[in-house]
Amino acid sequence: MFMENASPSSTGIRQEAEQAARRFRLPFSRQAWKGVQGGWAGRETGNSIDFQDHRAYQWGDDPRGIHWAAYARTGQLTMKVYQAELSPLVDIAVDVSESMFLCEERAAATEALLQFCMLSSLQAAAQVRMHAVKGRHGIPLEMEDVHSGRWRAGLPELPADETMPVPAFWRANGLKIFISDLLYPGEPSALLAPMTSRGGLSLILAPTLPEEAVLPETGNVHLKNCESGAIRNQYISSGLSRRYTRAYAVHFELWAAACRRHQVLFSRIPCNLPLTKALAAEAFSGGAVELA
Repeated sequence: MFMENASPSSTGIRQEAEQAARRFRLPFSRQAWKGVQGGWAGRETGNSIDFQDHRAYQWGDDPRGIHWAAYARTGQLTMKVYQAELSPLVDIAVDVSESMFLCEERAAATEALLQFCMLSSLQAAAQVRMHAVKGRHGIPLEMEDVHSGRWRAGLPELPADETMPVPAFWRANGLKIFISDLLYPGEPSALLAPMTSRGGLSLILAPTLPEEAVLPETGNVHLKNCESGAIRNQYISSGLSRRYTRAYAVHFELWAAACRRHQVLFSRIPCNLPLTKALAAEAFSGGAVELA
């Protein structure tokens, strides 16, 4: 049973996720799935009402599946083959590096995205698992904790880690979702290749802040690495500011290109919008979500 004594802020975030889940869902209709019996089209044959093909009758087949109209025309016994209906596997990983919770807007957007993905999976009767990830660490999350907004409070203290998370728990032939700001150095394929190596469908949702795209000021500033805590003095010139703006844009261009190569759905989710409006933009047009 879900806990109901959530804080007002958690309640507001949950309501925002529920509203988004009434309008949109995860892209379950984009492919046929493998799994246990459920309500989504599968890759194998089964007992749904969706006709798929014919095949020759074999001894021991259920006579209720014989295509009697075809037998009347051809004199040959054939069987009607129907498509299986399955319950897809869904693995959701949420990045818990410090940058994901550096400001209230991104923390709230991350929370809302995680709850939206969970709700959409449950509405689809999927078999869902969730993990918090940081570097090489992966911590399972309980559904009740995510629903109540208390999942972060239960996480163990993890060491500072600036390396790109590479989750190792993706299940074969499932829907794999990674929620992260992607503010990591390194080649995107290190993350994308394991996501796509075992079939299924992969999706990255990146909560982004518009103010991150530009440096806030020029002159001497103190910069703090939010992951390691290291501090340095930096003079920000107009030239450096322009190079930063271009490098930030190129960073996400590289991620978008890498996702296309690996056939991973990729969408940036603006944190300054309500979740329903944020999903209605790039996520919907790019196929990361579909109408519920």
